[in-house]
Amino acid sequence: MAASLFLLLAVILAFTGGDGPWVLGATVVLAAAAGTRLPDLDTPLRLGHRSALIHSVLPALVAMLDVRTWPVAAGLGLGIGLHLAADLFPGSMRGYATIKLPLGGSIGVWPSYLWIAAHAAGNLIGGTLLLERIADRPVAVGALAASGVVGLAYLVRAQGGLCALALLGTIGWFLHR
Repeated sequence: MAASLFLLLAVILAFTGGDGPWVLGATVVLAAAAGTRLPDLDTPLRLGHRSALIHSVLPALVAMLDVRTWPVAAGLGLGIGLHLAADLFPGSMRGYATIKLPLGGSIGVWPSYLWIAAHAAGNLIGGTLLLERIADRPVAVGALAASGVVGLAYLVRAQGGLCALALLGTIGWFLHR
């Protein structure tokens, strides 16, 4: 339920908070916090665990429908991307852990790995690029750093999070070099 609350606060801030840099940064960070837990709402919503509707870039794309919620979209992209990175490392990729299509059931083991990896990358890259587009550099760096702290707090507690953290750190190291 924390995801719902953080998302609600981010949307309210996006629509009523004004256009100051702190509002944009706070909106992104709140949405990132929501995004780390948003995919887990599939079960209470009776979509089936690992629903393709929520374990994808779709929530961020929906948030992009209104220009006022682009900071929400950027934050959701970052948060969901980190959640999906952790989902790449389940105890075992079968049954409960595979991606489920609406009305179609599981897509299988290897397609699930590919789905999760592609959508994790799409969310993380899309969220970062959108943030760079909507914010001045110092605001974008600050929001990205704060979202990174939120993501780190999520990953150290999530199943598969430490492996995801190692993977993301390795990718970051290679990109930096």
